Amino acid sequence: MYGRMLILLIISLFTARVVFNTLGIEDYGTYSVVGSIIVFFSFINRGLTSSTSRYITADIAEGNIEKGRKTFNVCMQAHMLIAAIIVVLAETIGLWCVNHILKIPEGRELAANIVYQFSVFSAVLAVMQSPYGATISAYERFDIYAYFSIIEVIMKLAIIYLVQALTGDKLIIYSILLFCTGIVSITFYRLYAVKVFEICKYERHKDISLLSDIFKFMGWSSFGQASVVATSQGATVLVNVYHGVTANAAMGISGSITSTVSDFVNNFQIAFRPQIIKSYTTKDYDYLQSLIIRASKISSFFVIVFLVPIFFEIENVLTLWLGPNYPELAPAFCRWTLVDVYLSGIVAPLWMVMYAQSNIRNYQLLTSAVFSINFFGGWLLFCLGAPAYSIIMVRGIVDIILMFIRLYYVKKVFRQFSQRTWLIQVFFSGVAIALTSGLLTYFVSHYMQVTIIVHVLLVTFFSLFVSVGLILSFGLNKIERNMIHDYIVNKIHRNK
Repeated sequence: MYGRMLILLIISLFTARVVFNTLGIEDYGTYSVVGSIIVFFSFINRGLTSSTSRYITADIAEGNIEKGRKTFNVCMQAHMLIAAIIVVLAETIGLWCVNHILKIPEGRELAANIVYQFSVFSAVLAVMQSPYGATISAYERFDIYAYFSIIEVIMKLAIIYLVQALTGDKLIIYSILLFCTGIVSITFYRLYAVKVFEICKYERHKDISLLSDIFKFMGWSSFGQASVVATSQGATVLVNVYHGVTANAAMGISGSITSTVSDFVNNFQIAFRPQIIKSYTTKDYDYLQSLIIRASKISSFFVIVFLVPIFFEIENVLTLWLGPNYPELAPAFCRWTLVDVYLSGIVAPLWMVMYAQSNIRNYQLLTSAVFSINFFGGWLLFCLGAPAYSIIMVRGIVDIILMFIRLYYVKKVFRQFSQRTWLIQVFFSGVAIALTSGLLTYFVSHYMQVTIIVHVLLVTFFSLFVSVGLILSFGLNKIERNMIHDYIVNKIHRNK
């Protein structure tokens, strides 16, 4: 699976390079900032998706298929309603923002509006796909993502060919092609889920009590998701207003690099979420404790392996990837966003525990208030003349505050949880390994005088060697090292 994910990472970076060079800095920045408006409204769907995943997974853990079928159908009706709400918001408030708030390059207003409309269509497709994706995840059928990744690779390669081969406005062509991939995606997931899972047979159900519970959970979940989206997409708008589309292009490029790392970790973490919900629902607390620690540790180590070499070689990577004319602020955006990816990745199992139970009101109120510091703090810094990437630095501070808040709330709902163990084995261990590996990599990177591509390769291999060595020696305990050893041995014997 991870070999497949690595191939997808390389292809994603390759396609992003072609798209950037084809569109140019201004159109690439325009696409990033226009898309951020509709992503902001999608926070409603994110909240409902969390609710759907939570309730369907809990029903499966209880072995109640009939209840699961009813939950799925009620969730489908809820998603239809949310899709309609997103369209209304997008075509009123969102459209006004595109035409009156954003700084769109002169002469590109029509293209920006067309891109925006296709972004709205794509958002609606994503909303309607969510219940099927939640069901696949709840049943832990993660092998289906391997098959879909093949389709995804074909579609990405087709897009970069067509966006260059077709004549016309490249920005509009690119947005249309991405919309088409969304149609393929929802069709694939829907056909698979309907065929394999009996709970995915859609029938109209009127269960006001269940719908009320789902929307109550969704309400507080959406409240939290709104602050998360405001952190990322609101930051994109602020960068546009104060620094223009060139800074948005730099931010978009950093997003292309860091999102591949984030996706790599998220694809690993998605396998843990159903297990966390099920173990909490069935009150298997010993297993839940070990699951939280293990998922957080492995997430930490995955990010470190990527973070250290990219952090020190980002200028060379950007030169090899995009050429010497990449946006000036791209390296700073990449570095600080990688720090955010690390801090966000290690705490994911903590918020998964919070979403495994239904009482999330106080948790969401506090975390949402803290999340908003990123937006308003960045706004204040921009008013004082701070550089565009300073808003990502604020996000890192917010991440650390949120980490301690989540530790506090997990302890409230899961009394057996050891905060001290998590801090020592996950946070302090990970930071120590990252700093040690980073310091050694810095000296090698700083004093090595070779060509760019050789420099990147040598520094990357050295960093991997040091990071993996430190992780195996100090990051993992004996039981975890034996598990990895047995896994590798079994893989070797299976492939013989």
